[in-house]
Amino acid sequence: SEERYPVLYLFHGGGQDHTAFMARTAFPPLARRHEMIVVMPAADRNYTTQSVEAQTRYHDYVAMELVDYVDAHYRTIASQQGRAIGGISMGGRIASMTALQHADRFSAVGAFSPAIRPDAEEAVRNVPEAAPFFYVSCGTQDSLLPINREFVSWLMARDLAHEYREAPGLGHTWALWDEQIAVFFDLLEARGFRPPS
Repeated sequence: SEERYPVLYLFHGGGQDHTAFMARTAFPPLARRHEMIVVMPAADRNYTTQSVEAQTRYHDYVAMELVDYVDAHYRTIASQQGRAIGGISMGGRIASMTALQHADRFSAVGAFSPAIRPDAEEAVRNVPEAAPFFYVSCGTQDSLLPINREFVSWLMARDLAHEYREAPGLGHTWALWDEQIAVFFDLLEARGFRPPS
């Protein structure tokens, strides 16, 4: 067909690779049901040990080179409204920082137990008013819960559009991520992230 589709860039966590999501039984039918292209890059395994400058270059690569390549080779909706980015743990940081530093490229961010660092506060302060919508979720037993709560407080201080959910009794686990990724897919659809009719 000639139909064009929205794109979700979805990043795995540390110690995983690009096959992590497709290995989850519920994921392939979830993506098909929502009629979107899901790009699952093999994130740089050294990302977490890189300097802030090197990480920023990686965010630039994702937002510019990778997005432009996908738009050039697939039937995408090649606009901010047709793009979202998300990730779990390390991938949640990649998604959040990429969207904060390139707010004009993405309409929504899904950050699932994101491995946020204090430098995200400055990124939130500097993001333009037309920032992407953020969906942040974390388990109450996750060691990253305090920094996730702080991250949300930074979003609130800037009055940026966001939704935050905590999962009682869950830690840094697929039991949270499987459910929350499905919630994010539904949120994207509810926010008009779908093929044009």
